[in-house]
Amino acid sequence: RMKKTGYLILLLILVMTGCGKKQEEVIEKKVKYVITEPATMRKMNQVFKSDAVLEPKNKVDHKTEKGGTIEKILKRNGDAVKKGELVMELSDAATESSYFTAKANYTSALSSLNIAKNNYQKFKNLYEKELVSYLEYVGYENTYVSAKGNYEAAKASYENAKSDYDKLFRKAEIDGIVGNLFGKEGNEISSSEIIFTVVNDKSMETYVGFPAEWLTQIKVGQDLEVEVGALGKKFVGKILEINPIADSTTKKYMIKIAVDNPDRVIKDGMYSYVTIPVGEINVLSVSDEAIFVRNLLSYVFKVEDGVAKRVEVKTGATNLPYTEISSDNVKEGDRIVVKGIFGLEEGNEVEENTEAK
Repeated sequence: RMKKTGYLILLLILVMTGCGKKQEEVIEKKVKYVITEPATMRKMNQVFKSDAVLEPKNKVDHKTEKGGTIEKILKRNGDAVKKGELVMELSDAATESSYFTAKANYTSALSSLNIAKNNYQKFKNLYEKELVSYLEYVGYENTYVSAKGNYEAAKASYENAKSDYDKLFRKAEIDGIVGNLFGKEGNEISSSEIIFTVVNDKSMETYVGFPAEWLTQIKVGQDLEVEVGALGKKFVGKILEINPIADSTTKKYMIKIAVDNPDRVIKDGMYSYVTIPVGEINVLSVSDEAIFVRNLLSYVFKVEDGVAKRVEVKTGATNLPYTEISSDNVKEGDRIVVKGIFGLEEGNEVEENTEAK
């Protein structure tokens, strides 16, 4: 009986071992069904893309020169103004005193100059007729020269003081819309403080850095696309300027871009995405759906001898539904997985199909 029991145990072990091997063989020979396409050389439209911040073509921050106290506010944020229109009145004792003193000095210097000039011309004529001595004539000439110098100095002081005084009655320096007006009547304003801004936002502008290798593909006046995410809209822009000098840090060339904004829907500081076509190129490409990203790197699966190989690639131009790729391990004609990527891993055995299973 002991011998019979031993045979049964040995037979059971052999059966279980055999089952395990069969299970392993099934697992090892599990095949993934995928659809592949060849990596192909295609002519693709190359594009340059960059983000940018849009600003009004004309934007002027308004300040006083010496500061002061807000006495009256005549406009509000969002109001339209014309150049020269009064927006805010301020007062400042020191600025007002300097202005009236400088004005009095200027008036006095002008009067002295006119008197000295008349005397000089009178005695010059007399001297030329030899009716007065040279010493008498030259004395009036020196007085005139001195008066002229005093007048020029008084005039410069007056013009500076008048500029400071005029800015207490702060007027718009351009046509546009009022913004950044947050002060209240009675507030004290410092000399460096912006009291309001006027923007003319019927045209918006921005600068973007452009790579050297594509400079020959663009020109002033060229159309481009500007997408404003906050509005969910795309606009047609134009290249206004191309700086011929590279930025010392980025080595890129700054280009100036303009976008018409007649309805003023684009606001100062809105983010945008600029897309510029830069010609056709003949490049290796695959279907967009073949490319997947892991840890910020792009990959495709290449099929070799019935096995999936994960290959890192760099992506380039995109012309739906294809994207440019480059890699030392992918060449034209290589079979690339386009469907069945989900769950596929490096080294999986695959069966290529023309239709999904």
